[in-house]
Amino acid sequence: MMKFFFALLSFFVIFCDESGDLSPQESEKEVIDNLKIEIKNLANESVCSEDIICYSVGIGAKPCGGFWEYIVYSSSIDVVPLLTKIETMNELEKQYNIKYTVQSDCYIVAPPRSLTCEDGKCIAVFD
Repeated sequence: MMKFFFALLSFFVIFCDESGDLSPQESEKEVIDNLKIEIKNLANESVCSEDIICYSVGIGAKPCGGFWEYIVYSSSIDVVPLLTKIETMNELEKQYNIKYTVQSDCYIVAPPRSLTCEDGKCIAVFD
């Protein structure tokens, strides 16, 4: 009976913490996730036309190597902040994966076969 009591008490201490504080791992993941949101927002601000070129870039760092996905953007935006944020995020996620021994599938995400401009937005073509 005492073992049950201590197990139950341990459960409540571990899982019912109402402090709202994030663990170091959760805090690091939140930084990565927020950078990803900033990156996608910057990329989504870009527009395209006959005179503005579309590009794609891999973002994220899968534990097995490679990117999680590719995003598209154009030369209509200042690409330096975008690419700097991507480089930072990719490195942070790589270090996070190592530090916390993160695992994932080892599926290799292919870059877009081509890019096209539709209704003023860059579109990735994967077919």
